[in-house]
Amino acid sequence: MDGKVESVKQGRSVVVTIGINNYDNWQQLRNAVQDALGFQQALVEKLGFLAPIPLLIDSAATRDAIESLVKDRLWDVLEEDDSLVLFFAGHGHTRVEEHSETGFIVPVDARRPDTKEYWSDYIRLSHWLEEVAELPARHILVIFDSCHSGFALGGAAHRFRDAVRYQKDLTHRRSRKVITSAQRDQSALDGGPIPGHSLFTGTLIHGFNWGEADLESNGLITGSELGLFVQQKVAQASNSAQTPDFGSFHLDDRGEIVFSLRNQSFEALKARAFSALQTGQLALFKDLTQQVIALKPSSPEVLYLEFRLRFIERQFDRVTEVIEQLVNLSLNESQIPLSNNDLLKIQVRLPYWIPVFLIPESNFPLEVAVLNGPTQDDLRVVEEQPLGDLQGYLIESKTFCQLRITNPTQNPVHVYMVGFDETGRFQLETLWDDANLILQGVPPTETTTGYIFKPQGQAGIREVRLFSSPKQIPFLLFSASPDAYGAQVDAIDRDDLKGIRMKSIRFSLTTKLPQN
Repeated sequence: MDGKVESVKQGRSVVVTIGINNYDNWQQLRNAVQDALGFQQALVEKLGFLAPIPLLIDSAATRDAIESLVKDRLWDVLEEDDSLVLFFAGHGHTRVEEHSETGFIVPVDARRPDTKEYWSDYIRLSHWLEEVAELPARHILVIFDSCHSGFALGGAAHRFRDAVRYQKDLTHRRSRKVITSAQRDQSALDGGPIPGHSLFTGTLIHGFNWGEADLESNGLITGSELGLFVQQKVAQASNSAQTPDFGSFHLDDRGEIVFSLRNQSFEALKARAFSALQTGQLALFKDLTQQVIALKPSSPEVLYLEFRLRFIERQFDRVTEVIEQLVNLSLNESQIPLSNNDLLKIQVRLPYWIPVFLIPESNFPLEVAVLNGPTQDDLRVVEEQPLGDLQGYLIESKTFCQLRITNPTQNPVHVYMVGFDETGRFQLETLWDDANLILQGVPPTETTTGYIFKPQGQAGIREVRLFSSPKQIPFLLFSASPDAYGAQVDAIDRDDLKGIRMKSIRFSLTTKLPQN
């Protein structure tokens, strides 16, 4: 043996989906069918999956049909080197006994448990997953978007608490992974910020569309990486009222299903470009954005990426043109990370801010330290580290931050702060909660601390820019109302620009997961 990993035949990627809105006897759902359709569409159109079996939708998703799907139809379709994603959106149910709890899928024809439970009408999750595990496919990922679906992780399932790094041999080993939309004692939200989809499935689709689920920014998304992504995002969006989970089940051999974003299709390039932007890989972001501009220059997604690129490059004439094009498109909700309202505000306010944003980073006269901690009383200095091609600070989500600023000069220095979130929006931020610091600046040779803030939001790099000046600058003095994104109506006095210095501070949020 020469020690090389033997090449393994790569089979087909297959997706099969089940979605039930219109139950015969149970409460109707709003988005389960659209979730099934949208999820399958994302995998087929964007990732090249095959859908050889028609969707089981509403009246077709009977108990017999769901059982037959696993026991008969998938055995006829799958081959041993294939990868299968099996998706269910609908009601889940729980049987609570003295020493145990059991989870079930509720098919469309199940009787309603008004005075009596008809347990034989439901599909027991543990038994169903055992049958799924026996299917002739190398990789299987089962995804449940239903209440109490965390029961799928009972018994033989094993939870993972971080993403598995992709290696070549992961695709050689057999994998049996499951992602659930909620813990066993939680309900799953039927609606979310993406119209027509539940919070969980909308987050999954968005993760594929924009490559956000590629946590390692290597153009590949493993099943466990997808589970970690949706766990973080949904828990954050629901304020922990709904927390997805993920793990392995019967016959898993530590392998991984892998979704590749490395092909040269428009969708893959777009997703990789956005992922590169969110992780600070600016050289890769520029290269990929130039490629999608060449393919579809007028696409809303491409215009958004170009807006971000030209802003970084300080090409504000082009930024203004791109924002105008986006405003005129009247986009559908969530088509790009900015809403129509966001775009209008940027369009109106940007001309006033361009002179400020053109100020380069150089010769900042103050010393700045970033403090971070779990509580306001436990803040410690954190060190800069690489964030892709940039330098910045890795900050745990929902912790507290503060800037400590020292003025080593012999004169007062006024300091202002503008924040940029991960989508490209900007606003004047509150730096000081001390009126004297706001009006008179940081005194000579003194050290002071700014307003304590709590970074929140989506994954990605956010930035604050500090502006120092020897004199008070009315344009930067007062925070505007929230709907104005920190812009002022009056243009900045050009004479004020002569004394301004800028320093950029970048943050990347991370989520600390609970320990077993």
